[in-house]
Amino acid sequence: LKKFTEFSNKKKPENYSKIGIQVISDVTFQPLDKYIPFFLDKFRIDASFNIGNYDQLNFDLNNLDKNNLTDWQFIYIHSSTLKYLAQASGIKNSNLPTEFDDLIINFLVLIERAIKNTPSIQFIINLFELPPYRIRGTNSTKSDLVQSILKANESIINLTKTYNNVIIHDANYISASLGLGSWYDFSSWAAFKQPFSGNALKSHAASLAAIIAGALGKSKKLLICDLDNTLWGGVIGDDGVDGIILGRETPIGEAYLDLHLYLKELKNRGIVLAICSKNDIENAKNGFKHPDSVLQFSDFTVFKANWDLKIKNIYDIAEEINIGLESIVFLDDNPVERDIVRKEFNGSVSVPEIGDDITLYREILDASQLFTVTSFSQEDEKRNEFYENDKKREKTIANFEDYDAYLKSLEMKAEVSLFNKSYTNRITQLTNKTNQFNLTTLRVSEHEMESAINNPSKIALYARLSDKFGENGLVSVIQGTIEGNKLVIDLWVMSCRVFKRTLEHTLIYEFLKEAKSRNIKAVFGKYIPTQKNKIVSELYEELGFSNIGEEDGSTIFELCLEKYEIPTNPNITLEELV
Repeated sequence: LKKFTEFSNKKKPENYSKIGIQVISDVTFQPLDKYIPFFLDKFRIDASFNIGNYDQLNFDLNNLDKNNLTDWQFIYIHSSTLKYLAQASGIKNSNLPTEFDDLIINFLVLIERAIKNTPSIQFIINLFELPPYRIRGTNSTKSDLVQSILKANESIINLTKTYNNVIIHDANYISASLGLGSWYDFSSWAAFKQPFSGNALKSHAASLAAIIAGALGKSKKLLICDLDNTLWGGVIGDDGVDGIILGRETPIGEAYLDLHLYLKELKNRGIVLAICSKNDIENAKNGFKHPDSVLQFSDFTVFKANWDLKIKNIYDIAEEINIGLESIVFLDDNPVERDIVRKEFNGSVSVPEIGDDITLYREILDASQLFTVTSFSQEDEKRNEFYENDKKREKTIANFEDYDAYLKSLEMKAEVSLFNKSYTNRITQLTNKTNQFNLTTLRVSEHEMESAINNPSKIALYARLSDKFGENGLVSVIQGTIEGNKLVIDLWVMSCRVFKRTLEHTLIYEFLKEAKSRNIKAVFGKYIPTQKNKIVSELYEELGFSNIGEEDGSTIFELCLEKYEIPTNPNITLEELV
């Protein structure tokens, strides 16, 4: 309550991402409109809600006004099993499961029609919770309400396979985690048609906030861990490898091992792991030689074991792998260290309050939902590999006094091509996650990315980059809109992992070549300044564009294509082009 009160009185910083959520509900939505922003705050997101009328879900879905949806990034469909159970129960002389099925089918038909007719906006849809009772006991999974709900949830999941603007909110899992006995509030339902208990509302809001953050690319990407009494019991410097507690032989050792398994799974799905420990480096490494250790030294992209302040090491880790502080989670058993990190980074670095009971560490970390994503690309899976290759590049650069010679030694190869459907997920992800090399801060949906593929009024290119150390993946996107014989660049982003490798020259060259082939006479670029994109404030001028003035807080640049000569040599190298 104290935290919530402090949050309610807090003025949102200007650098928060501002989003709008249209709520369509057939049960009472309040007070979720107060709870969800509280949990979004840890992701630095400021949300506003437009809440439809109570119990007007069918009407609102049938009458979505596309013109009034431009300010809303999400449509959230808020419903509950209790609603349809109550409706079905109110139909006299009928079979409850059959009536329940019919109501759910009608609900799903309306939902799908709305999704299909409004492809430019993301829909968030609850999976249904299990019913509060089972008339037929275990047999209900075969022929009763339980089976009906499982079928309905399968249909909702299948929507994500057909439409790319659907996000599932797994209320079924959240309710199971909390327990159905603690999920429903029947007195609140009877009085206000609000079906959830106080704890359920909190869990519901936290889960929705994590999903929204994941959809916006705000989920965390780096987990920095302490060692002693965090990844194993005991102090490695004093107890040695044989003396630390880890393994199935003891309850405490098994709890540490379970945490290892969880962190290993995080790494396998693309979360970067790092170590920040006050320790001797060799002693720290030896801990992972324990015969029961699931995690190995090689699982950590950065390994800081020294006697420096941990906040210094966190700054150094962020700089070393070029990742924003807001993408970091810090895991440490020491409450003093946790408090220091919270105060130093003022909420930028997330610090779960894991307490001092190792048996709860995994549960608390998972319940924080800091790593929730709504889509998963090939680049996510290979993120650790990308950072490992970056470390090899950084070691190599020390051998060169001349940066251009270093770039040439990388033997870089760029693949630049028009958008295609197989990459829309990654293109959308990159667009919505990138803040530094981002000229206009435009955020777009997967549908909008797909619509650019065959749109004659758009020129949209992506770039992949590889070198002798390996793949960097799809790392840059540029898109422009044709207006007569002019082309306006409305989107240009690039992953921070490939800064200063001259890929921007290659990409703009291919972009301008494509523009010239379509008889474009002039290309205009726009730079909208933010706290994070100062690195590209002079990019257009560096590429030969002219600054033609200010407009609504943006700087406008122009390049006359009639005066721009396209190199005719088809085998021109990257170095020659630059």
